[in-house]
Amino acid sequence: MTVYRWRFLPALLVSALTAGPFVTSAVAQNEPVYAVYDGFVITDEGLHVLAFAYFSHNFEPVTVPVGPLNSFGPAPVDRQQPTTFLPGHHRFQCIMIMGSEFAGDLRWTLDHSGVTTITSDDMLQYNWEFEERSVRTALRDVEPAEAPLGVCLNRSPTVRFLGLRNGPRGAPAEVAATVGDQLKLFGSVSDEGLPRAGTLIANWRMLSGPGTVTFSAPDEPRTLASFDTPGTYELELWASDGEKDGSNRVAVTVAPAP
Repeated sequence: MTVYRWRFLPALLVSALTAGPFVTSAVAQNEPVYAVYDGFVITDEGLHVLAFAYFSHNFEPVTVPVGPLNSFGPAPVDRQQPTTFLPGHHRFQCIMIMGSEFAGDLRWTLDHSGVTTITSDDMLQYNWEFEERSVRTALRDVEPAEAPLGVCLNRSPTVRFLGLRNGPRGAPAEVAATVGDQLKLFGSVSDEGLPRAGTLIANWRMLSGPGTVTFSAPDEPRTLASFDTPGTYELELWASDGEKDGSNRVAVTVAPAP
């Protein structure tokens, strides 16, 4: 068994592109999963907001149940940390609030495929303190003063559109389409996997518009949309983890068919 104590994220050693079109199930799920400490911020009330991440070299999701192979220390070992690990690097997967007396003595241990990793033992060093952007990400959908202490918090799913930016003050992203054509909508839905018994679902709907919108896959983040009438439409991609939900909107200006 190899043991690593990570302070910095290792580079991706294997790419799905170089692995070829055929990856066996054993290879796809028998690579290491690394526990990573993202950093911290201290609120005005003196509460410590901690963030943990993971990095999986596997090409398919893997499950590591809570226990000797997936634990926090000191006890309790089960702090509602992830048990399903998706391929790649996933930041802010466990947001945890600790009291003002917290001294940095908390470690996440993961063991998969014979490789054990333990998060940093220098949790409160200045170089781990979040910059402004990371503070906003860590505190998204979190009220530290009202949150339970010492457990990973369930937050609403994050909904984005790949390649598009929302307008100022949360205004929807804007795209153009034509009657009779299919508009490619590349939505993205992500979640930390809580509640563990929940199921992440997504759904497209039209909020406003002069005509009818037809989605090729209304319950998938990526879909094609076709419009039967020119004008301005507002569409929404909604997602839920069974306990909390999130959404994002896109405005579509549809031109008449040529």
